[in-house]
Amino acid sequence: MESNSNDNYVLVLEDRTEVKNEQEAGKLSVVSGIDDKGNLKTTEATAANQAAFLKFNNKDGLLKNFMTNFLKQFNNPTHFGLYKVVADNVEQGVDNLRTMLQSREKPESKQQLAEMGIPFGDYLPQQKNATTIDPEKVDWKMLGNLGLSRERLEQSGELEKMLNWQKSNLITIAVPIGDTTIYTEARLAFRTDDNGNIGLAIHPLRKEPQLDFPYMGYKFSPEEKEQLLTTGNLGKTIEVTPKNAEPFSAYVSIDPQTNEIIALRADRVNIPKEIKGVTLSDAQYKDLVEGKAVKVEGMTAKSGKSFDATLQVNAERKGIEFIFNNNRGFKERQQQTQQQGVPHKLCGLELSEKQREALDSGRTLYLKNMVDKQGQSFNAYVRMDKEQNRPRFYKWNPDKKQETDKEKVVAVAEEHKTQVAVNNHGKTNEATKNVKEPLKTGQTQPTAEQKQKQDENKQKKSRGRKM
Repeated sequence: MESNSNDNYVLVLEDRTEVKNEQEAGKLSVVSGIDDKGNLKTTEATAANQAAFLKFNNKDGLLKNFMTNFLKQFNNPTHFGLYKVVADNVEQGVDNLRTMLQSREKPESKQQLAEMGIPFGDYLPQQKNATTIDPEKVDWKMLGNLGLSRERLEQSGELEKMLNWQKSNLITIAVPIGDTTIYTEARLAFRTDDNGNIGLAIHPLRKEPQLDFPYMGYKFSPEEKEQLLTTGNLGKTIEVTPKNAEPFSAYVSIDPQTNEIIALRADRVNIPKEIKGVTLSDAQYKDLVEGKAVKVEGMTAKSGKSFDATLQVNAERKGIEFIFNNNRGFKERQQQTQQQGVPHKLCGLELSEKQREALDSGRTLYLKNMVDKQGQSFNAYVRMDKEQNRPRFYKWNPDKKQETDKEKVVAVAEEHKTQVAVNNHGKTNEATKNVKEPLKTGQTQPTAEQKQKQDENKQKKSRGRKM
């Protein structure tokens, strides 16, 4: 029996719930799927049922997901056994399996059964490792060389993600090159080297995904490039080969923040049969495991509201992505994502590196003379929303207690300086000092209408003088 070396196979279930002794083989049937309630479906191992057999392949991740759902159905999975049998000749394979099970204590049968069997222990839920990185083991001097500090990462909310082995959002870093310092944006993550030391992985922002070059030994076809650029996900699994490592089946996606190509091992993705209260059909489940986009309706949000979404495995998210704006392309969704974070320009106001760093570190700034959509100037308190990773505006200082002993960082755009000098500092601009209404953005001279009113006021004052 060469079931382990053949790519395509079926799973044969041995049900031992009614056997009376160890020598007796349990009832054998072929797995055909999982029903809407998540229960296992099987069928008799005959050639007539060939079309109903659920077929697996050594190169995809379907087995892991199937086992995760299978084991949820049984309080005592040891009463069952699962064995791989080649898909080409199921009837003969099941007959051979029954013979081996009836003599399972014989060394030759035991060895063959071990090769064909699926060890449940490999798929039973494991206790999650909640160990986070010890901040004291981080080389903060290494981050200091990039213009980063523990305090800045902590206040911005990025340190918590990084200490939990996650990537940060885009952060501005300073890269020293000789006598010059280059400022760029990158996502950062802590990683360990072969000796267990904590290092830093830098994922720089790229102008566009590098799809014209082989990725881990795999060359994308024109159709695959188009798929990645259109949806952000490849939509299937491919075999990639890392440098000095064994090849593996992977989902592939584009990081919308950095344009980096990301691969995720297919056998490390757990896809549940039930998602947000909806049990996936066999076809939906199979498509999702294969990397395809699947429309799912009637899911239930935490708020209790029903919603629909397109689901797809996303390598960068390391799991299932909920796509709500499927009518919008990846480029549009990517632009929205990249607009998040600390901007270089906020409502017409250019931010200095000092101001961007202050916002990035979680501080609240009072910014003057920003311009709204109607072209009107306004002032506001601004700070970053950590959950949404975008700036929020406040009429009043949102953290007044924290601000009392800190100096406000104020920026005024060049075109607004005349208005600020007149309105806020009581200074006089001869050309506009008699203009009653507020000045427009960048205005240093009265309009024709305002000039006419100035002249009329002068004439009235002149006629009204007492000699």
